[in-house]
Amino acid sequence: MSAKEFSFKAELLWSMIPPDAQKGILEAVWCGQCRSAVAITDYFGTETNGNLILEGRCARCGGRVRRFVETSEAPPPQN
Repeated sequence: MSAKEFSFKAELLWSMIPPDAQKGILEAVWCGQCRSAVAITDYFGTETNGNLILEGRCARCGGRVRRFVETSEAPPPQN
């Protein structure tokens, strides 16, 4: 799985997600062509209304996939 570019805001949102949760997100993206959860490859991130959008390719069929990660209501990280 290789990441392309993230917008500045998307990079900040992505960095607030713990690495184990990031891995789970990247491995569970719905592909409409395969009709199942798949891994995402060649992905990039954007931010919309405080939420993260990952867009890329299905690891199985190569079709375009998108994953919405709701972060606008997530609690702030605790130190």
